[in-house]
Amino acid sequence: MKLIIVFISLISLILFVFTIPTLATSPSNITIDYTKSIRSVTPLQFGMDESTYGSPSVLINDLLQRNELKKLQVGYMRITLIYQTPGDPTSGIICAASGCPKTYTADQWVNAVKSIGAEPIIEISDYLNPTSATDAANLVKHFNKDTNNYVKTWLIGNEPDLHSVDGTTYSNAFNSIYDAIKAVDPTIKIGGPATAWYDDTFIQTFLNISGNRTDFVDFHAYDRQSLTADVDLGTEAPLFETHINSVRQKIQATVPARSSQIDIHIGEWNLKSTAILSEETILNTVWGTSVIGHILNAGGFGLQYADKGGLGGALYSTAINGQNIDDPLPIYHATGMFTGESLFQHFGTILVNSSTTLTNIEVFSSDNPKNIVVVNKDPSNSQQGIFSFIGGLSAGAIDVWREDQTTNPSNPPVKVGTIQFSNSSFTYSLPPYSVTTFVISSPASTPSLIPGDANSDGKVDGIDYIVWLIHFGQTTTNGYKDGDFDNDGKVDNLDYTIWFNNRN
Repeated sequence: MKLIIVFISLISLILFVFTIPTLATSPSNITIDYTKSIRSVTPLQFGMDESTYGSPSVLINDLLQRNELKKLQVGYMRITLIYQTPGDPTSGIICAASGCPKTYTADQWVNAVKSIGAEPIIEISDYLNPTSATDAANLVKHFNKDTNNYVKTWLIGNEPDLHSVDGTTYSNAFNSIYDAIKAVDPTIKIGGPATAWYDDTFIQTFLNISGNRTDFVDFHAYDRQSLTADVDLGTEAPLFETHINSVRQKIQATVPARSSQIDIHIGEWNLKSTAILSEETILNTVWGTSVIGHILNAGGFGLQYADKGGLGGALYSTAINGQNIDDPLPIYHATGMFTGESLFQHFGTILVNSSTTLTNIEVFSSDNPKNIVVVNKDPSNSQQGIFSFIGGLSAGAIDVWREDQTTNPSNPPVKVGTIQFSNSSFTYSLPPYSVTTFVISSPASTPSLIPGDANSDGKVDGIDYIVWLIHFGQTTTNGYKDGDFDNDGKVDNLDYTIWFNNRN
């Protein structure tokens, strides 16, 4: 009897195979591989510079500004502080930026930064005076000893190459200040040289002289500084990754024993240090998101310039062009598409491997939690993304958030829908000049079982029949996976009946 059943089943299989229509399937063009971790990610990598501009509405007294930056979940925030009278620690500590109000104390500035959830970086801009090392040591003492208003990260200098200071002069001053302030508090992190651009020679000199001390290497990057045309999104943003990787190679070659201890900061970045019209358009969201992704790829820390400062900031500092003070500029959302702007979950703590065969598309993906940030750099053409997952993510739900050309570029990301995916894949259209963040809100690796569904793809079909047939007559502990649809430990005719009654 058993042989007869098997013979009939084989005949049924042959008939089934020759009558199943061929399904047209498209190969994926975007792959997210959760089995390949690139590096860890910290919220500190999504930073910003506190310009202290916008007076009289500044971070200290402007609640709306603080709320906007708090929503953005900024990590690091740099501010420049000095003694009002160099060499006199009783003269009071003030902000050093040109145009900032001098009526507020240093502690008010640091507390304002901390109030938005950011970690301050204090820049010591005065590094060549005879009292510079003593003043710097007193600054550290003020915050970390006298007031217990602890600041962990300190930056020595600002764009020395732009001010005709050579690498050797700067590095020797750095070493003197480094030693003085480390003696006050050995727990702090100290970096430099904060060059005005990726200054290859200057950075190498700095590493030669100060590489055995520095905790991070800092340089600035403005893509449009000498150009006026719209940015080339295809070639310029990836240079941020290239330059960080070049600095890392220099560190590894110059101070290999300390290379794992030295971070790399792009301490200022934007299209330009002064206002240009592109900074008010979706281009700056698209370009800025690409920049942040490339910084993450290389393991760098980015501080977008700045909170305010004309159009060259994250927030409007004046009411112009139909916008209000503290309305977000488009580059604000470049950070927000990673951090979530308190609308959706923050980019995860693990950067995973992403790849695409699509032209003008960039993909940056995280685990813990799982977010996918996709940039379409083409201003005219949409692309159809066919996504596939590697690493056990078979089914779940995805919330889709977007910034594109159809809305006011100051407005927050829009949730354009929630999609369900199965078979470790999904398809979604990517509009021109857009950033889309896919937030995987319920990544169930084991979907609800359907009676007769052996491969858990949500369908009961010929593939499941073949699984049942292969294991017919066997005992098993694998349940559905072996065609044991009633889970009684045997693959038999009762399981075939379950498959037959539930087939699609």
